[in-house]
Parts: sequence; C-alpha cells; structure tokens
Amino acid sequence: MAKTESENSGLLLTLDRGIRVLEEIAHSDGRATAKTLSASLGINLGTTYQLLRTLQANGYINRRAGGRYQLGARIGFLIDHYKLQTAPPQSILDTLHELREATEETVYVSLAQGTDITIVASLEGTQRIRVGKSTIGYSAHPHARASGKAFLAFCEERDLALYLPEGDLERMTPNTITDRDELIAELVTIRDRGVAYDQEEFDEGIACIGAVILDEDGKPVGAYAASLPNERFLTQHESVTTELLKAAETASRSMGYIGPYPPHG
Repeated sequence: MAKTESENSGLLLTLDRGIRVLEEIAHSDGRATAKTLSASLGINLGTTYQLLRTLQANGYINRRAGGRYQLGARIGFLIDHYKLQTAPPQSILDTLHELREATEETVYVSLAQGTDITIVASLEGTQRIRVGKSTIGYSAHPHARASGKAFLAFCEERDLALYLPEGDLERMTPNTITDRDELIAELVTIRDRGVAYDQEEFDEGIACIGAVILDEDGKPVGAYAASLPNERFLTQHESVTTELLKAAETASRSMGYIGPYPPHG
C-alpha cells in the first residue's frame, strides 16, 4: 500500500507537494505551466495536474491562456487574515516611523510569532544611497540578522533551540557565524552591550543594528533594526545605535516594561 506520509519527516506528502506547487507559481509571476512545475519540483506530471486542478477548484490559482498559472483571489483572503493576526501594536509602528525620521535609514521591526522571529513592518530610508525595504513575513536565519540576534540574546538559554534550526547554521556570507558555540558567545556579548550588530553577516555590503523589545515581564517580544550600507555603518553606527536604543526602550515601555534599558546582562 502506498504511504501518504514520509516515514522520516511525518509530512503529509500530498499537502506538502501542493504547497510547493503554490509557492513555485508565486515565484514564477504567472509564467508557470504544468510541465515547468513538474520539472522544477520533481513531481510526476499527472500528480502535478491533479494538484493544479485542486488548487484551482478552491480559488488559490487561476489558469491563464497558454496553460500558464497565476495566484487566485483566495490568496487575498489569506493575506488579509494574516495581516489581522500579525499586525504589530500601533505604538510599535508609530515608533518605527519616528526611528526612520531620526536615522533616515531603512528600519524594520521583527516580532516573535510562535517559534519564528518575523519581520512585520519595514520602512525604506530617505538617504540618497540606502538599503531597500526588508521583506515582510521573512523569518529565516535569525542567527545572521541583527534583529534576530538582539532577540535571541535576551532569551532564556533553554529557549534558544525553539528559534534556531537543528544542525549547522546556514552560511549566508563569509561573515556569517555558523558555529553554535561561537553564536552563544556572540549573544553573551550582545546582552552585555545591549545592542546587536550584523556587519555583512546576512548580506554582503550591508550592515544592520538591532535592539530588543521587551514585555512587562522583561521577556523579549521582538526587535527593531536599522539597515545601512556597510561603508556608512563604519562612520555612523554610534548615532544610529543611539536612536535605535531610544526606539526600542520606548516600545518596551509601551509594552509595560519598567526595568533598566538596555536590560542588564
């Protein structure tokens, strides 16, 4: 009897394949066909057609002329409800705007959502040379992002495994910390310093500064971060850090935190 679940991962294979097809259609910007999806995902063509018909019947995709597929209106329903469920408090958004005005750099805020540290809002800087907006919904590679490291630094050590993937940490650039012991040492430094730096660890040529947001119990709930070209980071990181810490403290106070900020390591 054919198995519907992977013995190794416990994934429901049909659902897993359907999600992969949907994501590939999103990436293809309306150019995907059943044959290209089958080839790129390694899924039998007959199975691919079944998955496409199911997704189309439920409104998640539409079939265009030439047998090409695009996302359907039902995706908008998911987006609307995702925004409702993940929208940050207005006070955190207001402070994000103030941070952008004070630094003129690209700024964003990440919040803990389950076991992810997810970017929930981003504002592009106003400098002539600037970093583009961060991707809303991005939560991968917290070990390489300033906001992720700022959050992790103030987690209980036993909780780190919830947010970090098992096995080796993925290398994004030559500067990425991939050794867990080295990362733990870096988190101790961040806790003592009160701010996290990512100097070309996530993306070459770009540096980021992160500061944790705390709740009324002093637990991390998220972090602000500023992204700027690495050359400007070398000369202006102190002033940007000052504004970032002000913003993170303001947001923490709005969440009910009354302790010292930055919190003592």
